[in-house]
Amino acid sequence: MKLFIFTILISLSANICFAQKDTIILGKIKATANIVKENPPSLNAFLEAIPIHFKHYLNQTGKFAVIDIDEVVSQSNLDLELENSEIFKTTDKELINKPKFILNCTVVEYSENESRVKNPLDGSTRVNRDIFVSVTMQLINRANPSDQKTFEVPPLNDSWDEDMFGPTSKRDFESRKKVDQFAKGAALKMSDKFVAGYEQKIYLYAKNGDQCTLLAGYQNGVQVGQRYDVFISKSIIHPVTKKPLAGSQVTQIGLIEIIDTQSDVSTCKIIEDFGINTDVAPENLPIARPSNR
Repeated sequence: MKLFIFTILISLSANICFAQKDTIILGKIKATANIVKENPPSLNAFLEAIPIHFKHYLNQTGKFAVIDIDEVVSQSNLDLELENSEIFKTTDKELINKPKFILNCTVVEYSENESRVKNPLDGSTRVNRDIFVSVTMQLINRANPSDQKTFEVPPLNDSWDEDMFGPTSKRDFESRKKVDQFAKGAALKMSDKFVAGYEQKIYLYAKNGDQCTLLAGYQNGVQVGQRYDVFISKSIIHPVTKKPLAGSQVTQIGLIEIIDTQSDVSTCKIIEDFGINTDVAPENLPIARPSNR
């Protein structure tokens, strides 16, 4: 029992780290019925590998906490136990937001050309594999399924040679390694495309006393009464290589509330101010994100 309590406390503490991340459920990555019917040789290996890499790259951005849909299902009983446990009640609040979005990815094109040449000298077989893949991603708001956003991933294409020796199991192993590397590259491109399309940076501008301007209005979904957390974001430089890393250091510096909105700008009242400064270069302006407070 003590071990179980200790594990839960560690998990709850870890969840604090995700407080400012957008939690997304990653649905199963599927291929269309026509592709499944054609059954290209590497399709199953690709579909098994890509969700793992895609989840890794999205989490690595530091902007998202991605939950695999299978994890949600398998954790259902644990969630129920936590809600009824004394430990969960003493926290008095949830430390991680429930996922607002589900991300579905569909392989809409998977063309594979496989050619084999046998070497009579050593009995090996050289396989040349050429794969073309097209993927679409659809982000769905769980509270409002009609609120959807689609991301078109640039087509993915690669080719390689596989030298096969010995029994079938060894040949399959070599082939799966190559397909896994292809899936890894595809997942990275999917992640880059998703992050670029998902982020809608909303900047804070023209602070004057306890008021400021939000550079977004009702055409961006901003409404009177909404609250936004205010952040500043700084690049992280590797201390040894001095190269900028993929993530960024995000610091919360305030809280604002919308008191008036127009088509593309809004007037805000500052509720909390821990150093909001709009008298900076445009690229260094504070960023606002919808708040749950």
